[in-house]
Amino acid sequence: MKIPVKGSLLAILGLCLCLGVMAQDTPAVKTDSTKVKKEIPVEIHLQVRSMYIWRGFKVSNAPITDVDMHYNLTKDKALQVGFWGGASFNGDYTEFDYFVSYAKKNYSFSVWDVNNFSDFPNADLFNYNPRSTSHFIDVRAGYKFGDAFPLSVDWTTIVLGRDTHVKSNGDVSNSYSNYVELGYRLFKEGSTELHAFVGGGFAFGRDQNFYGEKANVVNAGFTINRDLVLFNYHMPIAATAMFNPEKKHGALQLVVNVF
Repeated sequence: MKIPVKGSLLAILGLCLCLGVMAQDTPAVKTDSTKVKKEIPVEIHLQVRSMYIWRGFKVSNAPITDVDMHYNLTKDKALQVGFWGGASFNGDYTEFDYFVSYAKKNYSFSVWDVNNFSDFPNADLFNYNPRSTSHFIDVRAGYKFGDAFPLSVDWTTIVLGRDTHVKSNGDVSNSYSNYVELGYRLFKEGSTELHAFVGGGFAFGRDQNFYGEKANVVNAGFTINRDLVLFNYHMPIAATAMFNPEKKHGALQLVVNVF
């Protein structure tokens, strides 16, 4: 059968117009080209200190560097497990710790295996014999009351390791020394803060403890924190003036958080 050419062309043209109208009425499918940034659970941080003070001890009189390497077990970074280590520029101080910590806005809890083997030249990393080990296990808990009342309370107890004393029968026993510190923010303006702190060392049932010959204030002073900006690069810094009434010494430490 012969089909009229003119009629066929008109039919095809009408069909194309209909498809074009339908295409205009159909909403376009959006293509999201934004790449989702993947969270990396591993973090590394470096600090430089003019010297190293810790709970009233002058651990190193020489400048040191310390590295924190940890893995975030939760997305909010509350639960972490990792390593911390430090070394002095002159080689007199060396430390290698393991830790697991859980921290929220107002409270924190952690367990540290502290291994400062500076005075243990032949230290065995896996030696936990209380008579010869360079380790001690430190259990820490802290609470912060918040901005309305900027008080912080920290309690730590050494539960295992070289915090020991010799009993009358010659046996070595753990002293379970405690360190308790109160801190209070005195001033805050922008990134600058001034904190005061006081900490005491003691052991239940005996005078001598890990921090001194008797229960006493072993760490008191002030810390200034601020954000140092160099060429748009932010480096938090902290300066601490420390006094130890038990050991009758003091020190001034500057800490720079490089990254």
